[in-house]
Amino acid sequence: MIQLFHVSKFFERCTALHDVTVRIEKGECVLLTGPSGAGKTTLLKLIFGAEIPDEGQILVQNRNIARLREADIPYLRRTMGFVLQNFKLLPKKTVFDNVALPLIIQGVSRADSKRKVGEALKAVGMNHKHTSQTGVMSAGEQQRVCIARAIVNNPIILLADEPTGNLDTVLTSEIVELFKTIHARGTTVLLATHNQSVVEEMNGRVLHLQAGRMVSDKGPAA
Repeated sequence: MIQLFHVSKFFERCTALHDVTVRIEKGECVLLTGPSGAGKTTLLKLIFGAEIPDEGQILVQNRNIARLREADIPYLRRTMGFVLQNFKLLPKKTVFDNVALPLIIQGVSRADSKRKVGEALKAVGMNHKHTSQTGVMSAGEQQRVCIARAIVNNPIILLADEPTGNLDTVLTSEIVELFKTIHARGTTVLLATHNQSVVEEMNGRVLHLQAGRMVSDKGPAA
């Protein structure tokens, strides 16, 4: 599903990732851990095609990211969802409009968009808020909208970068339950977090980054 072979990424004088090799199988739940600056966000961006490795190779669904034409990257991304820590929602738009945005970009018909958005919002418990503006919502509600937007295309792979970083303990547990439900449906989940309680609740395979190096790879607890 996802394979990295001796991947390195450099930014000016900084080494964000160094010689990372890892394989993530279809349907796995993987927690990417490590302190701030360890390279977690960079690794997710490389898998998503937002960055290109300076060294090594990345295969996503048997497609080499580095060799893809720029015009082909959006097609690969249609099979992936990405949840960000800082939401990136359009605050003056409704919940429906925010979640439908990926579908509009892809030219999906209005009828299909309405159905897909409805299913995604129902999955995250937000179908009753479809006409609300996201800018007046709580952090927990906004994160649910972000997750709905990420899964509206029924992605094969779901990437998440510190999705509970701005949430309190109660909301964090609720969001974790959503990710567990999404994973249980067969989606491959790769979630970056520094929150140990999230790691324990998700109970997936744990990859630990330290200063851009993969220093630990542990399976889920029994």
